[in-house]
Parts: sequence; C-alpha cells; structure tokens
Amino acid sequence: MHLRPAAILLALILPLAAVTGCSQQVKGSAAADPNAAPATPPATSKKPPTSTSPSKPADPTAPEPQGDTKITTKKKTAGLETCGVLKAVDIEAATGGKSSTDGGCIHATTGPTTLITQMVIAPDVAGQEGEKKQIEIGGNTAWQVSASKEDCQVTVMLTDDPAALAPAFSVSVVAIEELDTCATALKLATQGFERIPNA
Repeated sequence: MHLRPAAILLALILPLAAVTGCSQQVKGSAAADPNAAPATPPATSKKPPTSTSPSKPADPTAPEPQGDTKITTKKKTAGLETCGVLKAVDIEAATGGKSSTDGGCIHATTGPTTLITQMVIAPDVAGQEGEKKQIEIGGNTAWQVSASKEDCQVTVMLTDDPAALAPAFSVSVVAIEELDTCATALKLATQGFERIPNA
C-alpha cells in the first residue's frame, strides 16, 4: 500500500520529465528549401455531402435504438410487480433444480447450480455485449443475448407505449453446471409474458 502514492507521483513526473527533457531551444528563422517542389493545394470536392438526413444532436438520456418493435399483444406495465412475475415453482420446473427463494428478482437453484434474475425493465439490448438474436414471444418482439454458453438473457417487449417506464420483461440465466441457458431463459420469459395481464 506504500507504493501506491509513489506510483501515482511517478506517473505524474515521467510525462513532465519527458516533455521538458526533450525540449530544446533552437535559434534562427524558418526558411523555405529552394530545392523543394512547389506545394500544390489539396483538391477540393464539389460533391455535396452524401448524408440525406439532417444531423441532430444525440440525446444522452434516450435509450439506444432497438430496431423495429412488433407488438401483437399489449401487456400491462403500470402497477405491475417488477420482480414477482415468476415464482420458485416456475424456476424449478424450468431448470430441474431446487430454488432457495420464493419470488423476488433473483432466484438461486442447486442441482443444477443457477442464478436467475427476472425484471420488468427498460430494455437496452443494443448496449449489451454478446451474440444478439431478434425473436418473437407471443407475437411481440423479443431479443436473446448470449454472452457465453453459461449466460443468456431473453427480453420481450410488453408494449410500444413510449410513456411506459418499463416496457419489457427480461429473464437472465447464468449456470455453473451444464444447462441450456438460452432455452431456459426463453421458456421462463415466455411463461412470464403469458402470466402478465393484457393491457
């Protein structure tokens, strides 16, 4: 721990030393080389810009564009319990394991060991890392994002209402042992989607 301030001080001093150590005062004046070829100005293009859409400043609070959203069945989003859509019995049936919790956002199972989260959320599929695949659940647009074979998330849109704060239901499955995480996440997301009341 005593090396940390020294490392910070060294990191600050080295760039300063490099800048001052390499600088040197040069006397005289700049003159053009008489043997050099005459400089030609760069060619200017008369073409108009190729962009046809007007440039708008990006809104940092706006969610990333998710692509076209298809909604066949509008679901209720207002007053919906954020984390209690799926129960322990649903998690156990989908994984074959024993859940240590009943309800809530996070379920842990043993035999196989998994960690499952469920939430009604605002989706940010574009910002997630991993292999992304657009699918449908109940006729609504959904996304499957797989960061690895041990980690998969399925998010299904509940509504296309721009006023909805949490317009999607998402299930994430992380497995320590052998389990098809994407098939399990899809099964649970479909079950949760069917359980959420229609709008």
